[in-house]
Amino acid sequence: MARRTRHPAVIRGKHPEEGRTRDMRSIKRALKNISLRWKFFFGFLITSMVPIVGFGAYAYMNTENILLEQSYSNMEENLARASNSMDMVLEGYENASSLIFMNKQVQDLISVDFTNYGYEDLYYYLKSYFGTMMAINSDVNTFSIYTTNQTIAQDYYFIYKVDEEIEQEGWYKRAREENGKPVFMRGGINKDGKYVFYLVRSLDYYSYGSLRNVLRMEIDDRHLLGIISEVSGDDEMIILDDENYVVSSTDKSLMGCSVYDILDGYEGEIGNNKRDTAVYDGKEMLVSSVTSPQGWKILSLVSVPMLEMNIRTSVKNVILFALLAVIMSVVFSAVISILITRRIKELTKSVEKMKDGVFGERIEDGGRDEIGILAEVFSDMSFMVKHLIKDIYEKELIRKAAELNLLQEQINPHFLYNVLSSISSMAMRSGNAEIMDMVEHLALFYRISLNKGKNILSVREEVNLLENYLQLQKVRFGEAIQVDYDLDEELMDCRIIKLILQPLVENAIIHGLEPKEGIGYISVIAYMADDEVELIVKDNGVGISPVKMKELLKAMEKEQIEPISTEGHSSIGIKNVNQRIKAYYGEAYGIRLESRQNSGTSVVIRIPKNITKRI
Repeated sequence: MARRTRHPAVIRGKHPEEGRTRDMRSIKRALKNISLRWKFFFGFLITSMVPIVGFGAYAYMNTENILLEQSYSNMEENLARASNSMDMVLEGYENASSLIFMNKQVQDLISVDFTNYGYEDLYYYLKSYFGTMMAINSDVNTFSIYTTNQTIAQDYYFIYKVDEEIEQEGWYKRAREENGKPVFMRGGINKDGKYVFYLVRSLDYYSYGSLRNVLRMEIDDRHLLGIISEVSGDDEMIILDDENYVVSSTDKSLMGCSVYDILDGYEGEIGNNKRDTAVYDGKEMLVSSVTSPQGWKILSLVSVPMLEMNIRTSVKNVILFALLAVIMSVVFSAVISILITRRIKELTKSVEKMKDGVFGERIEDGGRDEIGILAEVFSDMSFMVKHLIKDIYEKELIRKAAELNLLQEQINPHFLYNVLSSISSMAMRSGNAEIMDMVEHLALFYRISLNKGKNILSVREEVNLLENYLQLQKVRFGEAIQVDYDLDEELMDCRIIKLILQPLVENAIIHGLEPKEGIGYISVIAYMADDEVELIVKDNGVGISPVKMKELLKAMEKEQIEPISTEGHSSIGIKNVNQRIKAYYGEAYGIRLESRQNSGTSVVIRIPKNITKRI
């Protein structure tokens, strides 16, 4: 029995990639159909919204850290200012103690054996000296010197004898241990009820054997309290000594307390800008501190609940700012898109008008950006197209008219030749050689000018045509008109449009030489000038007045095909030749007039050198 091989079924359908491609094409098509105004609007909106949303999200998520860092920074700045101020004050007290430390007279007087010496000198000197010192240092309540000189009968003014009780005092021991270095120590409430602290210092600058003298300055804490109050702001600031006991604080209940008793459960370090948190008066606080060169410290505390309230306020401000930024972004995007697309819409209207055949409309945009430049270029282009269409239309009219004339010329050329031949035969039979000669020249003139309906002649043929014309004019003027030729032989076989010399010579005879008395001269010149050919018809006639020259030039600039009327004569003349040259060779070529009244006129024809290729 044969076995059948089963093949898996092939499911025919759309490939997933093909479907995605079709969807992308649909999306692109839909996007192309959206108005440009909406594209600009959403483009500007998205562009401005991305940084706004990004900044808002970043600010929202990092507000707590930012404010926490800012709070610590503010605390440290305030601490730095307070520390600098406190250092200056304490340094002032040290300087005052140094004056006594290095005053030999004071120490000499204290070291005298008062058994045989009176107290008057000591009394008056100390009264004067320490009085001056206290006047300078108003915060110092008292200057006291403790001495081991037992010859002093009793405590006397600023002088106190050291006894066993004093020797056991902490401040006395500390002063003796530091060997002359000034030491600040916490105090308490003095007999006057003022909070004070002390500066103690051993007076060992001069040696007096076994005598030991110690200076103690009692200082009011109001100055230090003023310093921390000035810079603390919303912060709580406390001044600690080198053992971390409170020296000065706005809360007098803290005086003399250890910082670790004030901050519940706090075990961190104090000083050197250490950042931490602690509980103070039942509130969580941010803690920061700094240590002065004298070893004292300033502790700054900021309420965390206050910080949290500031955080909530800042978050609200961030949200409000983001919403305001979004609204401004929407308005800004709408205004910008309207301003841009309104100008583009005006340009579009002009394009639609141009499509309907309306040309030459100028868009008054006034801007110098890309749209303004585009509007200006479009206006210029529309104007140029209008004139180009007009030029093409009129040139087409000229061409059609020329073709019509050629057709008309072709109707009866043989009839004209036959008639002229009959006239010539009659003149010959009559023996009138002059008439026969005129008829022959006239026949030759028209034979060349008609040229079997062609509009192109060689320069040689054009000159022959001119000579036949002049032979006919000789019957009228005789020898009163003389013509000479200066022709470049290389140009004689070049081909040009016909009848450009004869109208100019005719114009010279009628308007220049006929009104002139005496013999008139005409020069016909042809030469190469660089890449161009110049043909010149020059006469010594009456010339053209400035007023008539102005009128003639203005008439030549007109686009309409019409004869130029001068002194009662109507002729196509100069303007006809100029327009035909421009029609065949382009606007760069044509006729140039040069004339001086009572001196003559020169008409210069300028055409391209490569004539045969241009025709």
